[in-house]
Amino acid sequence: MGLFDFLNRKAAPAKMPVQMSVERGLLTWDGQNQSEIVRDSYIGNDLVYAIITLITQKAKVAPWFVYRVKNKAAQKRYMAKMQQPDAITDYAKLKELKEEAFEIYEGDTRLNELLKYPNSEDTWSDIIEQWVGFKKITGNAFMYAKQVGEESVNRGKPLELYMLPSQYMAIKVDIEQFPPKKVAYQLYYGQYIPFNTIEILHDKYFNPEWNATGGQLYGLSPLRAASKVLTRSNASKEASVAMFDNMGPLGVLYMDDQRFDPLSGSEQAQALKMQISANTGAAKHGSAAVSGYKVGWAQIGLPAKDLQLIEAEKWDKEALCSIYGVPPLLLGSQDAASYNNMKEAEKALINRAVLPELTAIRDNINRKMQTDWGYKGSDIFVDFDMSIYAELEANRAEQSTWLNTAWWLTPEQKLKIQGLAPDPNVPIEDYQKLYIPQGLTPVDDFTNLPIDVPPTL
Repeated sequence: MGLFDFLNRKAAPAKMPVQMSVERGLLTWDGQNQSEIVRDSYIGNDLVYAIITLITQKAKVAPWFVYRVKNKAAQKRYMAKMQQPDAITDYAKLKELKEEAFEIYEGDTRLNELLKYPNSEDTWSDIIEQWVGFKKITGNAFMYAKQVGEESVNRGKPLELYMLPSQYMAIKVDIEQFPPKKVAYQLYYGQYIPFNTIEILHDKYFNPEWNATGGQLYGLSPLRAASKVLTRSNASKEASVAMFDNMGPLGVLYMDDQRFDPLSGSEQAQALKMQISANTGAAKHGSAAVSGYKVGWAQIGLPAKDLQLIEAEKWDKEALCSIYGVPPLLLGSQDAASYNNMKEAEKALINRAVLPELTAIRDNINRKMQTDWGYKGSDIFVDFDMSIYAELEANRAEQSTWLNTAWWLTPEQKLKIQGLAPDPNVPIEDYQKLYIPQGLTPVDDFTNLPIDVPPTL
């Protein structure tokens, strides 16, 4: 019996067990049932779904290209700046730095094709959506590279790329050295499927929880930190649904008149019930049922507003948005005190939640290419184009107003700041002169001005 058959025979239908395997390795486990996290959060909670979808839909639109590195010093500066997108104040200069560091490279047809159609089922946008989604939910993302065979001149390079379900992945490690070394990966969903370390790219969040089962080898899911909030949110929704599904009368209307015996009182109660029923519905809103006798009311149920369910959900949304770096304003929050407008909220979403993920994807792909995927020692570099995010650009109206007063900048410099090209019909020399705002006279013509007296603006 082979190893695959043995493991398959021993497979448990529930959570993946911690067990010893061959090669003196330990099949690790991250200490939680990830499939339950997926069901209880992204699939089972509308707030988590909405928050993660906001991130993935923004992340997947960025186009990716293959570049050739032409200036390694500029490359290092560019990558350093991208590590802190919140600190970037001039995206025009960042674009210049990238153009200084890289040039578009089309010499590798297969790699360019992978960034369009990584396999027969997915586009590259689909891959990015799955990558970011899995990582945001489980803290891990696993990419499988089906590689070109050894007989090819392109051996080792990726032929197809797939995202694997991170909730069913396990890491096998050699425990006889420190730190433990990964020796294989394993996917289980009804059967065990092994992968070697060369085939798998593993991207994960930092996890400080070291333990004997190798928990530190897996990323920490943001939802573990927000587990109590998620539990409260799900419980609140279940209570609300149950209340509506099982709602009986909110109270009891009873006859409170001593003149009636039980029989006549019951007849009067039936008459009042019919009158109330006849005045029920949108068309009867505001109408009143009238009784000629004294009646009483005893409340036996609580409406949703009295159970504070709506208020609790509001704070759950704020807490979950905070975990993921998403402005609550984008989910319909009325509390917009922290943001001037929707554009500022969109900009915060890109800077805090999207760019860090795209940067991590870029760095992990290039690391894997330079080690296991056939591009070691090459100057090939894969990166995304962030110019697609117009929200990051300066407000053109405000920028134009400021530039109109900036007489110390040449028209050539102003066009560069705005990302515009000069008119080819105008001599380039005219774009390289300084102009006084009044009348746009070249400063060269003011030869008689005292040196210590600046021109009047």
